[in-house]
Amino acid sequence: MATDGQSELAGFHQFVGEQLANSDVELSLEQALNMWRHRQEEIDAIREGLADVEAGRTIPMDEHIRRMREQFQIPEDA
Repeated sequence: MATDGQSELAGFHQFVGEQLANSDVELSLEQALNMWRHRQEEIDAIREGLADVEAGRTIPMDEHIRRMREQFQIPEDA
């Protein structure tokens, strides 16, 4: 049974392999790690957003726009 660390390492290995296969540019280990971390942050943000939607912690877009116009005193016709 793989641990979380082993799964993460396997995922990183696969990610780096894909980046190298799809690029003519050589990546340093530091660049690959930075790309991986950025990707993980994006995935975490998407998961958080989906959890908010599932939990009902969202408002309709038209309500959000109304609040923003009110907060920043933007007229309706602008």
